[in-house]
Amino acid sequence: MPSGNPGHCERCGQRWPVGRDRADLDLGTVAAVTDRARRRRNEDAVAVGRFGRATAAVVCDGVSTSLRADVAAHAAAEGGLMAMLSALAGGAAATEAIVTGARAAAAATRATAVADDGAVPPSCTYVAAVVTVGSVTVGWIGDSRAYWLGPDGAADEATCLTIDDSIVARIQAGRPVPPGAELHPTSRALVRWLGADSADTEPEVVTFQPTRPGRLVLCTDGLSHYLPDPVALAAQVPGASGGTPIAIARDLTRFAVESGGHDNVAVAVLPFPPVARPTGPAV
Repeated sequence: MPSGNPGHCERCGQRWPVGRDRADLDLGTVAAVTDRARRRRNEDAVAVGRFGRATAAVVCDGVSTSLRADVAAHAAAEGGLMAMLSALAGGAAATEAIVTGARAAAAATRATAVADDGAVPPSCTYVAAVVTVGSVTVGWIGDSRAYWLGPDGAADEATCLTIDDSIVARIQAGRPVPPGAELHPTSRALVRWLGADSADTEPEVVTFQPTRPGRLVLCTDGLSHYLPDPVALAAQVPGASGGTPIAIARDLTRFAVESGGHDNVAVAVLPFPPVARPTGPAV
């Protein structure tokens, strides 16, 4: 009920969560699921959409050490998706749309901060994708991931397209880390995220032109914790001739929850090539 403290219950003072315990988004050619799993609140967020033959998706994971992490994740997912679709509608290429979306997500996340947040304003990770008839493009900030899964029986083609923005992953990949971080080569602490306290919010972007049909899976670490290896992930997904995007997203979410559900889960599935459907977003 309304109160003088926005977003809180007037009777008990407890903050209302922004996200839902469970959300299933299905646009046919692209779909996503997020689930609270065994956590008290769902701080993951998903958004999917399409424009013409292009499909788009965003997956965000609220940083648990920040305040109101669910607010950050939802602001980033919604802001990023709408900006990507607007860019595509304006004639932008997929890479440009990814960058535009990430910048909008960064601005939306910064806008969630208030003075009382101090040194821990709302923050989240971000991974987004645009799939067109000729290409797959992914951009990210943080440790949410994008996996490319090839056609039926081609487990050897499965690959992780992203590099976690954690100390250990960036050191292993030969990427730069903040001064002093190299002294902690096994730390999984993030070095990049979205939030008012983040100094680097430009997305890393990869794009490629698949020669055969396949699927792109975006996910938070609620899934990748249990299936970090691309081949193992591919083994959980039917080949290109079986399984709808929403069925696959639900199956992968169920796998994570039944494997322990230590964290919130968010999964988006985008087939390649996309199929023409009416334009629209789902957040």
